[in-house]
Amino acid sequence: PGQRWEMQARELRLVGGADAAYPLQKKGHTPEFLRTIAHLRPRTNLFGNVFRVRSRMSYAVHRFFQERGFIHVHTPVITSNDCEGAGEMFRVTTLKPGGNARAEDDFFG
Repeated sequence: PGQRWEMQARELRLVGGADAAYPLQKKGHTPEFLRTIAHLRPRTNLFGNVFRVRSRMSYAVHRFFQERGFIHVHTPVITSNDCEGAGEMFRVTTLKPGGNARAEDDFFG
C-alpha cells in the first residue's frame, strides 16, 4: 500500500534553511492569498497536483490524435480583450470594406 519506492537516509546535512520572509509556509493558504503570489502557486500541493493532472490529460489527448494521424496546429487567437488600448491597433470584422452594412449583418445569427 502507498508508494512504490521508499528512500531511507543514513545521514542528512542541512544546506540552508527557509528564509522567514518566504511567503509559503507549511500550512494551508487561502486562494485569495495565493492570488497575491501567483508566481509561487505551483509550489503548493494543490496547484502542483492540478498541474500534474492537467499535464497527463493533455498528453493523453495529444497522443490519441497523433496515433490517428492528426496534426496539432497552434492557430492565431483573435480575442475581444482590450488591454491598455492594444485593441485599437487593428480591427477585425466580418463585413466587406467600404460597404453600408446594417448592424444585424455583423452578427453570426
